[in-house]
Amino acid sequence: MVLRTRVITALVLLAVLAAATFGTSPFQFALFVSLVSGLGVLEWTRLMGLSNPVQRGVYLLLVLASMFALGVAMGLGPSALIVERSVVLAVTGMGVVFWCLAAWWVMHFPASQVHWSSRPRTALMGLFTLLPVWCALIQLKYLNSTGFLVLAVIALVSFADIGAYFVGRAWGNSRLAPQVSPGKSWAGFWGGMGASAVLACLLLVPVHRYVQALDLVAIVLLLLTAAVVAVFSVFGDLFESMLKRSQGMKDSGSLLPGHGGVLDRIDSLTAAAPLFVFILLLVFGEWRWQ
Repeated sequence: MVLRTRVITALVLLAVLAAATFGTSPFQFALFVSLVSGLGVLEWTRLMGLSNPVQRGVYLLLVLASMFALGVAMGLGPSALIVERSVVLAVTGMGVVFWCLAAWWVMHFPASQVHWSSRPRTALMGLFTLLPVWCALIQLKYLNSTGFLVLAVIALVSFADIGAYFVGRAWGNSRLAPQVSPGKSWAGFWGGMGASAVLACLLLVPVHRYVQALDLVAIVLLLLTAAVVAVFSVFGDLFESMLKRSQGMKDSGSLLPGHGGVLDRIDSLTAAAPLFVFILLLVFGEWRWQ
């Protein structure tokens, strides 16, 4: 019954994602991402330990106001054809720095708790977790209005997760981060890396055919990018697990039957997407992804 619920929810989520990614304009997609992010913010207030509805509402308004200000700086609007890349680079760059720090916290949990567990710091962490991924996903849709790039990063993260699950179940004896997520193993980690590498190789074909003719250097850089993105996705997953463990929670929410909350579904993406966009703009910024 649980498996059936998970499958049904997954199919509904896939349909919603496909409609939002392929059937919207970039600005409409930005509104969709903002809605999902808002739901994630409400769940983040639980990770902060907030139970007072007024306090949770204030934090939600703070993050939404930050998104609005960032949207203005990016030049978001119904008629905008591009967004300000310097702003996106700055925000995703800060996100990359934050996730390097978050990786250190994960690797040193529970001793690292003293550095981040206060409510003000957890509130600040929410901004650094949710704003860069919001910015990154919107930039991807503006870079390629068909939704190919959005799908690419989501697929890379999903393949890493699926590969980790099946390989981990079959051969997962050595624990990856037992203090944070006892179910994850080193075998699962390498299985996830292998699955995402296979997908990355397959994605080279449409990039070479429809975007840019690839030479050896470009192929190597793209494959390295995919590998680092997959690694960051693991830290995104572990980071949320660390926060939930600190609060004694199993799931971030109950909105998605069989899957938990919104953050439980996008945790890997929160770390992977900002890095993906940062490298994309920094290294492949001259390519015409349209």
